[in-house]
Amino acid sequence: MAVVESAERTSSTAVSLRSLAPYLAACLVVGFGLFPLYMMITTSLKTDHEAFAWPPVWVFTPTFHSYLGALFGFGGRRADHYVFNSLLITLASSALAVSLGAMAAYGLARFRFRGNRDIAFYILSTRFAPPVAFIVPIYLMVQRSGLLDNALALVIVYTSMNLSLVTWVLRGFFLDIPIEIEEAALIDGYSRWQIFLRVALPLVRPGLAATAILSVIFSWNEFLFASILAPGYAATIPVYLAGFSASMNIDWAEYMAVGTLAVLPIMIFTLVLQRHLVRGLTFGAVR
Repeated sequence: MAVVESAERTSSTAVSLRSLAPYLAACLVVGFGLFPLYMMITTSLKTDHEAFAWPPVWVFTPTFHSYLGALFGFGGRRADHYVFNSLLITLASSALAVSLGAMAAYGLARFRFRGNRDIAFYILSTRFAPPVAFIVPIYLMVQRSGLLDNALALVIVYTSMNLSLVTWVLRGFFLDIPIEIEEAALIDGYSRWQIFLRVALPLVRPGLAATAILSVIFSWNEFLFASILAPGYAATIPVYLAGFSASMNIDWAEYMAVGTLAVLPIMIFTLVLQRHLVRGLTFGAVR
């Protein structure tokens, strides 16, 4: 009897370990992905001596000296100016891309005309080529327009690049809305514009949040066009970080503080819309 009970306990333990294995693996993967972020934040709160200590200092008294240096300038250049540039360009381009993309997506989803599906695929195909393939013609257009080192140039470029993705994704969301809902609104006397604003848009709110997050992440992190079209006063925080890392005698604690300031806004934005992002990515998956 004791042998049977021991075998049952061993079997139940094995089953428990097998059930826990996926969770342990997931925790390891998440920990591996978050460790660089943890190191960046903790290094920004250390002194120079603690940042380079070996073995690493895990328990320390936080100091915000590096953040004061980041906010009040490295060699006359203040990081807050570049953070503001990134915020302005990112919010403007994302708002334009989502607004224009929603209208284009609704038109492609609800109005039938010759070449409807071909146009939708053509819009998506503009994202097939790598961005570096377009840098020369875009640079020439911006230069001849007198918009070099101007935030407006980056707003236009980022809007055009995000517009195709937003249109393609939101078109699928609008197609998932039952047409009977809009037909009922038409019977009630709604115009097509009122249906779009008051009926369709509220129903695809998760999709709007998902595409907004994707647009914001792309615009905030984009480096190639920003470094070439706006390398000076209108530079964004990725360009500033790249230039700062190329200087001599890098103060790593302050450098990590600038990196934390660059990551913080996008983290807050994503966390605020996280619930909508999950709903948006799973919208229409189960019928």
